[in-house]
Amino acid sequence: MGYRDTSVENNDEILLQVGDESAWHVVDTVRRTLGCHVRPILCEPEEVLAQINQGYQIHNRSADSAVAKLKDEELDPRKLSFLDHRDDLLDDSHQTPVIKLVNSFLFDAIEARASDIHIQPRENELVVRQRIDGVLFQTLTIPKEHQEEVISRLKVLGKMNIAEKRLPQDGRASVQVGDRVIDLRLAALPTSFGERIVVRFLDKSARLYTLEELGMGENGLKRFRRLIQLEHGLLLVTGPTGSGKSTTLYAALQEINVADLNVLTLEDPIEYQLEGISQTQINTKKGLTFASGLRNVLRQDPDIIMVGEIRDRETAEMAIQSALTGHLVFSTLHTNDAASAVTRLIDLGIEPFLVASSVIAVMAQRLVRRICPECKQPQEAMLVDKQSLGLADDYELSAWRGAGCKNCRDTGHHGRVGIYEIMEVGDELGELIQERANASEIRQRAMQAGMQRLLDDGVYKIQTGQTTIDEVLRVTMRAVETQSE
Repeated sequence: MGYRDTSVENNDEILLQVGDESAWHVVDTVRRTLGCHVRPILCEPEEVLAQINQGYQIHNRSADSAVAKLKDEELDPRKLSFLDHRDDLLDDSHQTPVIKLVNSFLFDAIEARASDIHIQPRENELVVRQRIDGVLFQTLTIPKEHQEEVISRLKVLGKMNIAEKRLPQDGRASVQVGDRVIDLRLAALPTSFGERIVVRFLDKSARLYTLEELGMGENGLKRFRRLIQLEHGLLLVTGPTGSGKSTTLYAALQEINVADLNVLTLEDPIEYQLEGISQTQINTKKGLTFASGLRNVLRQDPDIIMVGEIRDRETAEMAIQSALTGHLVFSTLHTNDAASAVTRLIDLGIEPFLVASSVIAVMAQRLVRRICPECKQPQEAMLVDKQSLGLADDYELSAWRGAGCKNCRDTGHHGRVGIYEIMEVGDELGELIQERANASEIRQRAMQAGMQRLLDDGVYKIQTGQTTIDEVLRVTMRAVETQSE
């Protein structure tokens, strides 16, 4: 945890307040990013955190104003239940202060392109954080005495039971921002300091990405397009939560959705409606799981099936059986790299010969933040950077960074781009899988056959000025650790 103190620095060096003796690696990151000498100063963690919060305030003054009004007015939680079917966040007429406050920080998050907003109770305050381009920023602090009103407002907005505070709850809502309609997915969870809520934003008016816009690169795009045109087989997309797997599958479905094909999906949740495609929402409470849904989908004479996620053996068996009986099946898995997806299926109880016969390819992916084009500037690649990226010391690495500007809210980043590795399962890899080879052996054989690793694609995107060294290391470090085991 560190904060740059600009009030006392000169042109030759900057001062960096560090709040933890174990966080000295931040000094190297700042030095590498800013390209100048850094002098660290050890401070109290609370002081550094206060400076960071002040520097990264993203919300506008309307939220602060609404918080101030909360202090001056007694609120009746019963008033929170009177809602229209869809709230207009820009219409604050005849609204109580708590509604104005909630609308304000929801609006701020949408304007900041946040994918999620976290409302988290702490011992003495209620904190609001926004996830922008995959990174959390604290944007607002609300007095503890108004926690119940804010949480109740959000629960009513999501049509949850405001009296139930001991069990997790899920909710949905729609809000309007001008002519845009935003769907909200709310999840409440009881904690030791009260209920916390996470809100995910789904902009129904947003245009879906095409395959060209995902950043696969020319060769990767050609390979992926060829794979999704095959008549049968199982194509897996892997990566952690928030790595863009659903976006990739939606782009693939749009590409191959033509009138003479019957395309069906099983999703949890349905994030976007795809024209001409039959999409089914999973409802585990009513007994509609991925596995049971897949059985019913097979009775609909499908050509292409998208299964949102393979979570258990039963779903894996059904997906593989569907692929072996002449269907093209897309699905996702939570693994760190492509090779690990194969061993994950075997760990679920699938026979290796079935995996080798059904899986046509696995694509692992991550999302890295793009460098802001308005403040992009060259950056020197240090020796330690090359070593961390697995490059030779004499490798000529061109690197870039964002200095920070109004366009990117002084973060140096704007938007995200994917990095990918595609592992095709041919005869040679299939034989290795049937021999129950481990992930490391499968990975090495795939690389010998020409597979480009996540880290390799990351280096390419550094070299071409799309992202930074720190971003690639941030999202690939776990995959690199897995590959070295």
